[in-house]
Amino acid sequence: MKRVSRVVSLLILLGLLAAGLSQQLPKVSWQSSLADALPNQVSETQRAYLESQQPNTQQLLIAFEQSGHIAGELRATVESEVAVLLQREPTLKRAELTDTKAFLSFYREHAGRLATRQDTERLRAGQFGGLISDAQSLLQSPEPVLVPVTQDPLLLTQRYLKSLPDLMPGYKNHKGLYSRTDGETVQVLVPLQIAGDALSINQTQQVVAQLNDFISAVKQTDADISSYRSGLIFHADAGAKQAKQEMTWFGGLSLLLVLSVLIWVFRSPFQLFYTLSLLAVASAFGLLATLFWSSSPHVLMLVFATSFIGLCIDYVIHGFIARSHGASAWKALTPALWLGGLTTIAGYVLLLAVPLPLLQQLGVFMAAALFSAVLLVTLTLPWLPKPKQPQAKWQRFCEKAETGYCRLQRQLPSRWLTVLPVITVVILIAAHASNDSVRLLASSPKPLLEEENYLREHTSFYFSPEVILVAGDTRQQALERTSLVDESYHAIGISDYYSPTSQQQDVIELQQQLFESSEGVAFLQWLGISAPKLNAADAVHPLEHQFLYPFNDRWLSVVRLQQGNAAASFYDKPWAQVFDPIEHASSALGEYRQSMQVWLGALLALSFFVLFIFLNRGAALKEKAKASWQVFSVILLSVSTALLVAQLSQPLNLFHWIGAMFVLVLSIDYGVFCASRLQRSHALQAIYLSALTTLVAFGALTFSSTPAIAAFGQVVMVGVFVSVLFCPLITTAPTKDVKKDEGQ
Repeated sequence: MKRVSRVVSLLILLGLLAAGLSQQLPKVSWQSSLADALPNQVSETQRAYLESQQPNTQQLLIAFEQSGHIAGELRATVESEVAVLLQREPTLKRAELTDTKAFLSFYREHAGRLATRQDTERLRAGQFGGLISDAQSLLQSPEPVLVPVTQDPLLLTQRYLKSLPDLMPGYKNHKGLYSRTDGETVQVLVPLQIAGDALSINQTQQVVAQLNDFISAVKQTDADISSYRSGLIFHADAGAKQAKQEMTWFGGLSLLLVLSVLIWVFRSPFQLFYTLSLLAVASAFGLLATLFWSSSPHVLMLVFATSFIGLCIDYVIHGFIARSHGASAWKALTPALWLGGLTTIAGYVLLLAVPLPLLQQLGVFMAAALFSAVLLVTLTLPWLPKPKQPQAKWQRFCEKAETGYCRLQRQLPSRWLTVLPVITVVILIAAHASNDSVRLLASSPKPLLEEENYLREHTSFYFSPEVILVAGDTRQQALERTSLVDESYHAIGISDYYSPTSQQQDVIELQQQLFESSEGVAFLQWLGISAPKLNAADAVHPLEHQFLYPFNDRWLSVVRLQQGNAAASFYDKPWAQVFDPIEHASSALGEYRQSMQVWLGALLALSFFVLFIFLNRGAALKEKAKASWQVFSVILLSVSTALLVAQLSQPLNLFHWIGAMFVLVLSIDYGVFCASRLQRSHALQAIYLSALTTLVAFGALTFSSTPAIAAFGQVVMVGVFVSVLFCPLITTAPTKDVKKDEGQ
């Protein structure tokens, strides 16, 4: 009856799990960008900028080249396919920053009010003759007059139009497409922007699929056409696909190895089925808890969460071996199983104190998954059929290893396990080097990077990540302050497209002075018109939403730099601040790395006290302290050695410390099982099997094309190897009863 009630309870639990996942999975929005993984506290101004649609995020550029053909033919082909693309994908539209002619009606309406800074200075200096001469030359040339002469006799706004930023130098604009002929090569550029979120995986995959179809449709018209792509959306899509592929590959490799080892060692389909079922159920609990915690989990969290396979299989293998050797072995295992599991779970719960969503999600997943795994192992294994013992060859191997370690323990100095980790930690501190730049963590396919660099060399379509943020209490104040930004910068802001009313009023008043002069009167008579009567107009430019944003009760104007390093010139302007999201993310990475270091120190201290209190109850205090200290020393040695070896190949970053976190929690398990009252050969059978699967799985991670994942895998591989090498040297703390028996 008791077994039936357990089965019913288990079925109810699985039903609730399935219902929860079916409810939460449709709502989830997976993130893949490191920018999403590394948010940090920002000022109100910076937050307003980050929440706006950043052009570097939104813009994308596609180029086509063909040799020996007429530019018009390729342009016509591209134009027809662009029309199909924009109809199929409503989130795409033509890039507004490149199509200046689309705003000609705005400048016609404001003719006479807008002038370049150079022309304004000429008016202020009284260089009336030169301005009039320039206007007469332009009026007598074949060049079309784009603005009403009655409003702008000096054609100041016409020259202002010519001064607008040219992001496609050397290319001719044809209805939003840009083309040029370089020798026999014809080039056509298609500047676009995405109206949605370029970092949303679901939307990115949909848009990139449409863009790839568009590129293929153009190239199918002629085999000689080549294409180039540039834009964050392509890198985000490639990164998401790579992360998912590696998650599947490495997780699958780890699982395949686990299954192979289980089949070889236990020779039991039942144990294989049980292991798969336990992994699936525990992982589902972890995923469900994560989805309740966050509706936008990060794909990197799932990559790191594959470490759960190594931890979970450790408990399963220990359970199989203990059950196969009888009730006494299982009874001895249960306290160690819960002590190792709860200590590890407590470590992952501590991750919730780290202000990094990626690690918080990992902590929730691992804590929930591990708790359910330990619970299921301890509840289900006792009333399931007794499993087979491991192969005799494997048992003999572990018994020989135990004998060898016992012999080595007698030969080693008594304090060696204290001295060795101290030496390693001192060397690590002395040689410590870190580099928190997020640029070191990025990875994109080499062909895509080559296409990106090619287009950046031929256009000015992209800006530096660094921007100048100009704040104002009112819209006009923000416009006024933006116009004061030094012209020496290669920058684009709203003041490059539109002047605030005060500057318009200056231009109007200076023109009135010219028209009242003798030269001005003669010029107006030559034109046959009277002096225009203009007033400054507070209008909204069609591109204003690209540069000017309201936030709270204030306004933010963004000046986008094409070359960085503007910080030195703006330190004394309280209304302007320089902001670089890349450097900001790197700074956040450094802060989170330091938080992880504090976390590791806290967990190390916590693990020692927990082990001292709960490890081998009934043993003398001196023996408990010795065993706890040895476990602590092995943990410290494993973590410090892994970081020291990793530092030989590259400076340490956050993801090395995430790997150290896993080494720490796994070393706690190995140490607990070696220091507990388990038969040492039984403990080694499980530890070696678990370590073997972990080493292979995380060794594969070191070949990842994503540097963050490779760093994680390298630390885990080295740390687990050191841990499994030294843990069997830990001395088991005997109980008082055992000591009494030995004395008799």
